[in-house]
This record gives sequence, C-alpha cells and structure tokens, in this order.
Amino acid sequence: MSNSKKTRLHRPDRRNRFFNYRLSWKDVVSFRTLNFFIYGTLLFLVFWLPYVVGEVEVRQGEVAPRDIVAPQTTEIVDERRTEELRQRVAATVPLVYGVDPQVEFEVRQELEVFFSELNAIREGTDSSPSPVVMEQFQNEWGLPEGRVMQLVTKDETTYQRIKGSLRSQIDIFLERPVREEEIEELSAEIAVRLDNIGLEPEGKELVVTLFQTFFRPNAVIDPVLTEAERERVLAEVRPVRRLIQRGQTIVRRGDIVTEEHMEVLRALGLSGEGQEYVHLGVLAVIVFFTMVFDWLFLRKFVPQALEKHSLLAIRILTVIGILLLTSFALRLSWYFILLPAIPLVLFAFTGRTVALGECLVLLPLLLWGERVDFMLGIYLYLNLLLPIFFLGHVVKRQEMIQTGFLLAMCNALLAFIFGFIESSPSFVIFSSAMYGIGGGIGASILALGGISFFESTFRLSTDFRLLELVNPTHPLLKRLMMEAPGTYNHSLVVASLAEAAAEEIGANPLLARAGAYYHDIGKIRRPFFFIENQLGTKNIHNRLSPNLSALIIQNHVKEGVEMSREYGLPVEVQDIIRSHHGTNIIRFFYDKALRERRDPVREEEFRYSGPQPQTPEEVLVFLADSVEAAVRGMSRPTPSRIETIVNNILQTYLKDGQLDESRLTLRDLHVITRTFVILLSGMLHARISYPDGEN
Repeated sequence: MSNSKKTRLHRPDRRNRFFNYRLSWKDVVSFRTLNFFIYGTLLFLVFWLPYVVGEVEVRQGEVAPRDIVAPQTTEIVDERRTEELRQRVAATVPLVYGVDPQVEFEVRQELEVFFSELNAIREGTDSSPSPVVMEQFQNEWGLPEGRVMQLVTKDETTYQRIKGSLRSQIDIFLERPVREEEIEELSAEIAVRLDNIGLEPEGKELVVTLFQTFFRPNAVIDPVLTEAERERVLAEVRPVRRLIQRGQTIVRRGDIVTEEHMEVLRALGLSGEGQEYVHLGVLAVIVFFTMVFDWLFLRKFVPQALEKHSLLAIRILTVIGILLLTSFALRLSWYFILLPAIPLVLFAFTGRTVALGECLVLLPLLLWGERVDFMLGIYLYLNLLLPIFFLGHVVKRQEMIQTGFLLAMCNALLAFIFGFIESSPSFVIFSSAMYGIGGGIGASILALGGISFFESTFRLSTDFRLLELVNPTHPLLKRLMMEAPGTYNHSLVVASLAEAAAEEIGANPLLARAGAYYHDIGKIRRPFFFIENQLGTKNIHNRLSPNLSALIIQNHVKEGVEMSREYGLPVEVQDIIRSHHGTNIIRFFYDKALRERRDPVREEEFRYSGPQPQTPEEVLVFLADSVEAAVRGMSRPTPSRIETIVNNILQTYLKDGQLDESRLTLRDLHVITRTFVILLSGMLHARISYPDGEN
C-alpha cells in the first residue's frame, strides 16, 4: 500500500456542504432512507387507527348498532346548550326606547293653547273671575278644583315664574324617553328641582299639578337600537364547551342517536359523513414534517446513527409499540401514560442525544394527535423529557427503576396540582395521582423488558449488558484468564488505556473497556502460538513458515468473532474484535518472508482482513492494543521513550491509511496519545533494585 495515501479524518468541507445532502438511487432504496417511510407510515396508522375503529355509519333517530367510544380527548362546542344560553340571555336584554316626536309636538301645542286661554281669562278679569268661565276652563283641561283660581289670582311676577318653571321642566323631560311608570318618579324629581330655585310652596304645587296634567309618556321602542343591543350582549356570550375524554362512551349500543350525539360524532370525525378526510390530510402533513425533522436532526447531530440499521429498527419498534400500548392505557385515565418508556429505551441504546431529539420531534405530533389541553400538554411534555434528565451517564438497572419512581412522584404531584386548579372532587384527584404513579412505574418496567428483548434479539450493547460483560466472573473472561493468562493481562492493560482515552474524547468508556477485554478472545483456540502465552517455552513459529505463521495469527480475529457470536456478545463488541487490527501488516513474519525468499512474497497475504476501525471505541482499542504490545517489549521504559513510540505508531498508521474510516479529529488523536503516555508512564515507572534476600 502506498505511503502517500492520506488519511480521511473527519474534517468539515464547507465547499461541499450543499452536496452532502444529495441522495443517490442507492441511498433512496437503502434501509437508511426506507426506515423513515416505514416509520412515518406506522405513525400515521397508529394515530389514524382510532378513527377507523371508532367510525360507524349512524343517523339521527336510528338505533346505535354498537358502543361508540371517543378515540381521543377533545373539546367540542355544545350547540344545543349554547343556543339555550343565548335565548336566556336575549330574554334579559332590556328594550331600548327613543323619543316620540309626535308626543313632543302635541304637548308643546297644548301648553301654548292652555296659556293663551289662561292669559285671556287673566286679562279679562278686573276683580274676580266669573264662576261659569272658571268652571268651563277647569273642566276643559281637567285641572283639580281650585287650581285655576290660584293661577288667575297670582300676581304677574309669580305667574311668570310658574309658567317659566313648567316650560323648562317639560322641555327637559321631553328630550329623553319617559315611560308611563316613570311619570310618578318624575313628579318627585321636579319637586326637588323647584325647591332649589326658591319657588313658593303653592307655586311649586301648581307646577307639579300642571306637569302631571300636560306631560304624557313619550317613550317608543326603537327596534334598530334594541336589536343592536341584543347583538352586542349575545356577542359576549361564550359558547358552552364539553370535554370529551379519550375512551369515553359517546353512544351505547341500543340507544337512539340524538342530535347531541351527532354533534359529538361529527366533532370526532366518527359520523361517517366525510369529515374524517380532513383529519386524514392534516395528519398526513404533520407526520410528513415529523419525519423530515427527524431526518434533519439525526443528520445534523448523530449522523452515525443513520448507518446502524439495528438502532433505526429499535427506534421504530419502540415508538410504535409504546404508542399502541399507551392508546389502550389511556382508556383508564389520561394520567396513566406509558410514553416515558420511549426515552428510557432509546437512551439505553442510542444515548441521550438521540433520545432527546426523538422526543422533541414526536411531541408536536402527540399533542395534535391526542388533542390535549394546556395542562395535559405540560404533563405529556414532562413525561417525555424528565426521564432523560433523571438518568446518569451510565445506565444501570437500579437507576432505571429509580427513574420510574421519581417520575411516578412527579406525576402524582402534577395530578394534585391540576386537580386543585380545576376544583376536581377529592376522589378524582386521588385516583388521577394513583394512575400517574402507575404510569411512571409501569413505564420503567416496560422499558426494562424492552431493553432485555432488544439486547437478545439484535445483540446490541447497552450499559446493562456492558456492565455484565466487564464482570470478571463472565465465563468467557474466566476461560481467557485460565487458558491464555498472558493475553488476559494484556487485555486488562489495553482496557485501562482505552477506557481512560474514551473518557477524555467523549466516547463510551464502558464499551471501550468491554471491547478491550474481549478483543483477543480468539487466542483461546491456540494460546501458545502467541508470544505472551508461551511462558518460557520455545517459540512454535520457529518451526513454521512465515506464511503459515501469519495465517495462524490472522485467524485469531476470525475465531474471536466466532466465539463472540457463540457467547452472544453485543454487535459493537464483535465489531471491535473484527477491527482491532484493521488491515495492518504482520511486520515480523513479512520481514522474515522477505529474508528467506523461498516463495514470491505478496504483501496482502500478511495483512489482516480488516475492516479498518470506524467508531471511536474501535479506534481506541486498535491503538491501545498496538501501543501496549510495543511498550511492553521496551527494556528501559521512560516517559520520553514511551511518547516517542506512541507517536511513531500513530504516524505509521496515519501513513498506512488505517484511520481513513475513522470519524476522529486530529485533536482527538492528540488527546488519545497524551492519555496513553501518561498511563503507560505510571504503569511502567522505574523501580528500585533491591539486594538479594530483601523485599
């Protein structure tokens, strides 16, 4: 292989940023792309299934053929009760009156005639008026007895004051609408007004009497203003709403379908009248954009997840399965949701970033699909996100159970808070809290079961599984310790190096340690063909040809993969075993073959079959394995010599292209090198030479 080959370390190419999003036909038909189509289709069916199951062809007045249950929680407007409320409010709206101009004209005209005739009587009277004339005048205008005599005999000044006061009071009340029942109140109001102007008691009585005689109701109903007032009041009437809970029975089998039933069925899209196609279209659009955002999130933040088909399949099975279970659980109570199992399972297999992103992407779809109100939306939001923050860096089964209990307590607290806000009965609040506790604990139990199922089905690594693998009592590790003790000790040192470097660069330290423990298990088949297990015996390879020796050495990778499958090790650990030598050349036997020159020497016969390491954990074990073997053979290990050897090994691998498939940056490689040097310097530090017989 040419030494001029350049490594393809992960460097962003800004010039080709746009072209990175082009898809070839192979990408389109790959599972990486098809999984989003499958995922979106299943999500669509999960959210549409309640409509398909709940829809039934019914008509008003017919007998319901079966129970019809609400597939989701929704709020509808109760048209019948709203109309009844509007009618009651409309009945209380007072009539709006206006002034009748005809009444105003007649009153003023009568006053003019009255005072004209009264003036004639006053002017034609020298000493005392004629009783006959007075009686006729009194009868004509319907005045009480004696009132005309008082008006006739008043001096001119008082008379004019009475006349002016009467006109002014009538003018005031003619400008506003006055009804019949208000006349008596106006008389009292006039009496108060006259007191303020200092009119004598007799004159005041005359004004009040004349006002009652001539003034009559001038109020007339104004239909335009009355209707405008009614519309204004009705516009402020809020519709009567009903909350239809998911799982609530709308119509029972054998009941007569009423108009009220039909209103609810239409709102839920279950009436069979075509409204469901609107929901169908909206749901399809929302699911489409959910898948687009999901792809963009993974592409941007976790691109390596798109290359792992098993993880993509687990994501689909987890989300769809838990959504189906939750749809049945919600028939008991909205607080009994099992959705927290989604982030718990995804966190165990894909890490915090994927779990958080998947929940954030699914949240809008869940809010729309379940038609939740604000408080239940907060409840749903917290149940999806809290588990991600409760879990630590390394997920243990005990921690998973603790997360379930913490979530149960949070659910119970939210149930009490929401119950008090809505003034729900005590037994309803208590039952909701119990359902919330059951949901939190049930989600953790469901997640543990799902994790165990996926671990055994897909042979993937989780922190649960890795903690079991790094236990020294594991059967395969015990075999390695007993049958190949040198390899076992070598694996322990490699594990320490890989784990420490993984913590420094943000890789999975537990996976790095587990991979390092098992990377050489293939040597169990022929332990004495490897120098670290020969224990002073003669080197068997001295009697073998270089080609045969290289073949035996190469086979320990293949045999290690076979043993890992036999013992059910996770796929990630199998990948570390398969790639821990990359496509390296077995330099010792290659050089030996060149020296002997018995047969034509082909370089590819002395190289491992690969593949080259790709993930950070694979690279760490790959480098730690070579570094430990090289440093272990040093006669006088010092920090400077160790650093030189480590750097030389890294430069050799870079030139040979062994890190071409790696996603690590140059900075990561620098951190790894520095970590290896520090640890190896501590392990192989100089010791004091004690005299014989002394400890």
